[in-house]
Amino acid sequence: MALSAGLKGVVQLPRPELAFAPEGYPGYSFPSAHAMGSSAFYGALAVTVEWSTRLRRYLLAGSVIVIVAFSRVVMGVHYLGDVVVGVALGLALVAIGVWTRDEGLFEPGPMFALAVVIAVVAALLGSRVFLTLTLGASIGGLVGWHYIEDRSTTQSGAAVLVLGSVTLVGIAVLRLVSILVGVAATDGAFTPVAFFGEIVGYTVLTAAVLLLPWVAITIEDRPLVRRLQSQLPFSKRTVNVETTQRSD
Repeated sequence: MALSAGLKGVVQLPRPELAFAPEGYPGYSFPSAHAMGSSAFYGALAVTVEWSTRLRRYLLAGSVIVIVAFSRVVMGVHYLGDVVVGVALGLALVAIGVWTRDEGLFEPGPMFALAVVIAVVAALLGSRVFLTLTLGASIGGLVGWHYIEDRSTTQSGAAVLVLGSVTLVGIAVLRLVSILVGVAATDGAFTPVAFFGEIVGYTVLTAAVLLLPWVAITIEDRPLVRRLQSQLPFSKRTVNVETTQRSD
C-alpha cells in the first residue's frame, strides 16, 4: 500500500472521466491499489497455505484477482493499464517475498522500515488517499515486529481466533470513529486532530495484530478457549510458527 500511494503521488494520473464513475471519487488512478493489494494478498496465500492442490490454489487466487481488477475498470475508477500494472506489482512483491524466504533473507523489520520511508515520501509527493492507513500501518508494523521478533507465540488456534475477533471489532470502531469525525468536520475540511488520530489508531491496531500471537498465550487455559480448541475447526490443530535460520 505504501508503494501504491507513493506511485500515485509521483504519477498523479487523474481518474477516468466517465459518466458512471462515482462523483468526486478521490485520489489518483495509477496504479490501482485494489488490484495491487489483492494480487499481493491472494497471491501470497496461494503460495504459502497448505490447502488442496497448488493448481487449485493458484486458480482460485487468480480468479479473485481478475474479478477485483476487472471490477475497478467496470466501475470507471481506473484505466485498464492501471489494474494491469497494479496486478504486476502485487505479484512481483509476492515473488520477492518468496525469493527472500527461500534464500534466508526475509526480514520483516527492514521491510516495515522501508514501508515507513515510502509512506513519508508518498505524503511529501502529494498522495492523500489511504495516507493515514499507510503511515499508521507501516509504523505499527515496525514497532510491533521490533517488540515481538524474539518472543514466544501461542500454538492455540482458538486463542488467536478470540483475540483476533476483538482486534476486528477495534478496527471497525476505529473506522466508525474516523467517519464520524470526518462528518463532524466543518464542510469536510482537513482537521489535524482527525488526521493524526487515524495514524495513531492504525499504528496501534497494526502493532496489536502482530502482538496477538504472543498475547494469546495468556488466554490459552481459559475455559472458552479450551472448549473452542477441542471443537472443529480447531480440534487437534495448532498454529505452527515457522522460523528460518540465517547462515552467518
